Amino acid sequence: MRDGEPGDIRQIDDVRALTALAHPDRARLMDALAVYGPSTTTALARSMGLATGSVSHHLKVLVEAGLVAPAPAAATDRRERRWQLVTRGMRWTIGQFRDQPTAQAAATSAEGALLQRQCERAREFLETAEQPWDEVAYAGHVWLRLTPDELAELGQQIDELLLGWRRRQIPEDGLERHTVLAFVHAFPTEP
Repeated sequence: MRDGEPGDIRQIDDVRALTALAHPDRARLMDALAVYGPSTTTALARSMGLATGSVSHHLKVLVEAGLVAPAPAAATDRRERRWQLVTRGMRWTIGQFRDQPTAQAAATSAEGALLQRQCERAREFLETAEQPWDEVAYAGHVWLRLTPDELAELGQQIDELLLGWRRRQIPEDGLERHTVLAFVHAFPTEP
C-alpha cells in the first residue's frame, strides 16, 4: 500500500456501514472509487449517470458510515474536493450479528445487494463479451467438503491471492489492461 491509498480489507461491524452498503447507488459509488481512485462529486455523477445532488447525498451517507473520506491530497487546487475509500475491501458475516436482529437484517440486505450487483456485472459481460476476453474470462464452480474452520481458511487464502494481484506493481510494458471484477462466494448448500 502506498501513502494516501486506502487499506486492503476491513471487517465491517457497524450497522450504519451495512445499511449504507445495501443501497445500489452507494455500492456503485464504492465500486467507482475503488476502480478510479479519488474523484470529485461531479466526476462520479457523470460516470454513473446520476444527478450531482444525488451523488453528494450518497457520499454524505458513506462518509457518516466511515466508508468514504475526503481526499485533500488528491485535489488539483484548494477549491476542488475529492473523495476516496477508507478501505478498498470489506468483509462481514451475517453470523457476527446473530444477537443483533437489526444489524443482521442490514448485513443480509448488504450481502444481497452486493450479490445482485456482481451477478448483473457478470450477466453484462456474458451479453457483450468480445475477443480476447471471451476466451480468458474465468468462471469456476467447485463443490468442496469443509468444516467451518476450513471454509474460513479457504476465504483467507482466496483473499491473499486476490490481494497479491491487486497490490502488484503494474508493469509499464505498453499492454492495455482492463478493469476486472473477481468475486467469490463460498457457503454450505446442497445440489
